[in-house]
Amino acid sequence: MSPLALLLVLIATLSHASWNLLTKQSRHRLAFLWWTGVAGSVLYLPAALVVASGWAPSAADWAGVAGGAAIRAGYFVALGTAYARGDLSLVYPLARGTAPLLVPPLAVLLLGERPSLVGWAGIALIALGIYTLHLPGFGGATWLGPFRALRSPHAGYALLTGCFTTTYSLVDAWNIRRGVPPLLYAYLTIPVAALLLTPVVARRSGALAAARRGGGLAILAVSVLMTGGYLLVLLALRLAPVSYVAPARELSIVVGTVLGVTALREPHAVPRLAGASLIVAGVLLLALAGR
Repeated sequence: MSPLALLLVLIATLSHASWNLLTKQSRHRLAFLWWTGVAGSVLYLPAALVVASGWAPSAADWAGVAGGAAIRAGYFVALGTAYARGDLSLVYPLARGTAPLLVPPLAVLLLGERPSLVGWAGIALIALGIYTLHLPGFGGATWLGPFRALRSPHAGYALLTGCFTTTYSLVDAWNIRRGVPPLLYAYLTIPVAALLLTPVVARRSGALAAARRGGGLAILAVSVLMTGGYLLVLLALRLAPVSYVAPARELSIVVGTVLGVTALREPHAVPRLAGASLIVAGVLLLALAGR
């Protein structure tokens, strides 16, 4: 993985963890995400129009973009529901941790990628780190804790979020390699995709009003961080295989875990920080794999 691609992913992870923290802290999460779509659609519109003026899309390009936007809308619904039911430092790793397990083998099968042995070792360390994050401790039976956690209220929606992440990672890599402009693609599949939630949130007018009144600055921040951060990921996909980029993005789990333990005072700090360290080690191996 090239140094530039890794740098882009590192900046994107900070952005991703930050907007997830702000989303978790909001009271009406789906309404909050819808408002970020409104704000982002307005903020990024001038740049999107400039890029669109030089792009001549085919029918397949539009189908790919529409598919990416629909998947992202499903992701927003699953993520908002998961945060309504579980801690940031549990939902975030589980939601983000599914992709590095699924994307590399699927990228091999569907996109023809071939990670090196060092790359596979890095992916394995990241997976082990994600598992460790869910341990309540390091004593005997606690190693089965993550499997018990799958019965908790947040787990199903967090795993569904991870499946959406896996799907859009592969679809996005395919679209970017077809030549869809990254900025325009990020615009159409994030803030515009959030607006696809309109039928869901329209029935919650009270929540929409409350989310806007209570989180104006947070809505603006997330609208910038979400689209801007993912634009960096799309640029990284032009420089490195998705089988490396998707696991490397799990550095955002490290940031999310630290924020959950420190800012939100969530429990089980030791195993969560130990898991975060394994993820960092895995990403370092991915960096070496690209040399």
